[in-house]
Amino acid sequence: MQIIRGHPVLYLQLKVLGTLFSAIAYGIVSVLSGNCFYLLQRKRGTLSDRMRIILLIYVTVMLLLSTLSLFQSICQAISFILPPEILPIGRLVNLPTILPFTLWGENGFIVRIIIPPPCPR
Repeated sequence: MQIIRGHPVLYLQLKVLGTLFSAIAYGIVSVLSGNCFYLLQRKRGTLSDRMRIILLIYVTVMLLLSTLSLFQSICQAISFILPPEILPIGRLVNLPTILPFTLWGENGFIVRIIIPPPCPR
């Protein structure tokens, strides 16, 4: 695949480097998710039980989406290295199908915190 005209090796190097940085960020995300699980399971604080369950579900879904997104990025990097005959799944992972859902979930949570719903009168 020759995305950067005349430099297919440069594109592959950038893809592998981006996947490496994503894996490092995923390590940070997994540690933060574990910390959130620990803190949300304790009964201390001002959160209600319902809010704790909602936040636990949200953290679990976001961790699952980031895991799938990293797996898809790794498969994309491998599909550039190996020929399609060896890795037939390569054609299926060329489109970033998981990443938009991950970004929507993250941005929706941030917008919910920044712009709170109006208070009932």
